[in-house]
Amino acid sequence: MKKNRTEIFETMPVPKAVMAMAIPTIISQLISLVYNLADTFFVGQTNDPDQVAAVSLCFPAFMSLCIVSNLFGIGGGSLMSRSLGEKDPEKAKHTSAFSFYISIGVILIYSLTIAIFKKQFLYLLGADESTYRYAVDYIDYVLILGGIPSMLNMLLAHLIRSEGGAKYASIGMSIGGVLNILLDPVFILPWGLNMQTKGAAIATLISNTVATLFLLIYIYRNRRTTVVSLDPRNISFRQDIPRSVFVIGFPASIQTALSTVSNTVLNNLASAYSASAMAALGIVKKIDMLPMNVTGGLSQGVMPLLGYNYASKNHDRMHKVSKYSRTLAVIFSLSCIALFELIPGPIVSLFIKDPQTIAYATDFLRIMPLATPFMAMSFMITSMFLATDQGAKAMTLAIFRKGLIDVPLMYLMNSLLPLYGLLWVQPMVDVMSVGLAFALYASFKKQLKQQLAGSSPVSLDH
Repeated sequence: MKKNRTEIFETMPVPKAVMAMAIPTIISQLISLVYNLADTFFVGQTNDPDQVAAVSLCFPAFMSLCIVSNLFGIGGGSLMSRSLGEKDPEKAKHTSAFSFYISIGVILIYSLTIAIFKKQFLYLLGADESTYRYAVDYIDYVLILGGIPSMLNMLLAHLIRSEGGAKYASIGMSIGGVLNILLDPVFILPWGLNMQTKGAAIATLISNTVATLFLLIYIYRNRRTTVVSLDPRNISFRQDIPRSVFVIGFPASIQTALSTVSNTVLNNLASAYSASAMAALGIVKKIDMLPMNVTGGLSQGVMPLLGYNYASKNHDRMHKVSKYSRTLAVIFSLSCIALFELIPGPIVSLFIKDPQTIAYATDFLRIMPLATPFMAMSFMITSMFLATDQGAKAMTLAIFRKGLIDVPLMYLMNSLLPLYGLLWVQPMVDVMSVGLAFALYASFKKQLKQQLAGSSPVSLDH
């Protein structure tokens, strides 16, 4: 593994290295997308907008697990890649153990808190009398009982990927996704156990648990060669490990947290219209995850390449990886826009047969993804900052894109153009944020040039 890792990071041609790291990650993201869509699809076969709406409004709750996995997975993974670039595998081991055990403690506290304040939490997410009884089942199995395995599935994939093991991280996450797709109809549909929304949640719990077990077994079997350590004796608060993890992990997690807040506001504003509008919004957000997940998989896949080459001071290779990845992301995003504009009706009708929901969703799908190429560029530049210890720049871009502008715009656009104005907010924000992203990137490149005379990489934000 060590020889292969060095080749991917140091000598393999940039397009080939990007593909080697990104394709497995993209595949796992796509399978994750498919099983998220599967929940919506099979629950949609009930033709009950209340159940589809319940699954949709619980999505921000699931994203809260991503907040923790990003905090310790991206933060820890970034530090691990940079440590390997600095030829310090022991620090990478200590970082992985710290990230693993502290994240479990955080999720335990979080799941217990949600269990105690479940009703208040669901109404905060936008539940009402018609959706609460379905939403509570989903929360029980996915967030409370399934919080730890769901989070660890994502966290371990980040840590394994950080040392060049993108293929195995992808296999682990893909096992969970494929299993979820197979279990959904068995647990949800009338010919199976007919558990409906609860069945979707149980299927998700089982699949995430199996995926986590696979990744744990992989780490154990490769314990002599991998720098991913689950030995509690390797937990370390020295070598500036906690600060370094949080400096990068916090911008990554706050980006997800602000997205969760944004989605919660969007759900609350949309739920004031009808269950059909809410269900349509949930379906379109799931479909819109196609360009988002591919871009996210690409950005996560190349982060170890960026971090390793930053730490080893091979800045030319680092910038080539970034530029090539951005180009791929934009091309794919444009392809998605063309697809959504040409056949929105047939796409949304795959998920539900309710005519009113289809009518809303067809209109929504023509609006929401319009600025995905700009989103893709912002994502890729943010990943550059997260990989290279540029926490302040990543934080600035994350707050600008989610929270600072989009939440006020939702209220404004909803008042100017009821319901449909909500769909125009994200395209507007993505167009504005890409300008800031490139300005910060230009500043980063300029500062790097000024630091080339140094003997080691300098964290430019500190």
